[in-house]
Amino acid sequence: MLTLDEEKRILDAAPVHLRVAIILLSQTGGRTYSEGFSLRWSQVDFEHKVIRLDNNVKTPGSAGPIPLSQYACEVLQAWKKESPLKSDYVFPSPVVPNKPISTVKTAWKATLRRAGVTAFPIYNLRHVFCTRLSEVAPDAVVQRAMRHTSPETKRHYQLGMAEQVRQAVEKTNKRLYGRRAPLHFRDSLPQKGEEEKSLSVNS
Repeated sequence: MLTLDEEKRILDAAPVHLRVAIILLSQTGGRTYSEGFSLRWSQVDFEHKVIRLDNNVKTPGSAGPIPLSQYACEVLQAWKKESPLKSDYVFPSPVVPNKPISTVKTAWKATLRRAGVTAFPIYNLRHVFCTRLSEVAPDAVVQRAMRHTSPETKRHYQLGMAEQVRQAVEKTNKRLYGRRAPLHFRDSLPQKGEEEKSLSVNS
């Protein structure tokens, strides 16, 4: 289980685009590439605070909207404004901006090494989300949040629980981060003379 201290160290050590992705994945439980790094801005509905995956899902049971916490919304809105690459994709390739980033394996390993955190797959952020949510939310909400296709619960809990999921994530954020959660749009080691950008994100 990722501790709060480890999470802070990872975020401090990560390059900006990966920092945003870490927050997104740990706040939504999204699958790393199909629901994270391949995400388009057109799929992010800030008004209703959800991500709409359309048909780009692993299973039909995963097609429901993914609720976004206030923290996740504000991070994504800030990233949309501050991102140096303007693209249809939330995480565009630095080489070909009209395509999504293809892999973060090297950056992820380097980030964990700088943070002094034992290596683990970035996909495990989905498990972190599930574990944290399980501490404050009933099984039905966790089931909906993870968008699993269990025959026993799919019929009852697949639809109509976005608000319950969002409230549970907000409760988790309050316990973990308190009133405010900082996010800095800067390199971990800024070049000499470079002005540091920082944001304070309400959770």
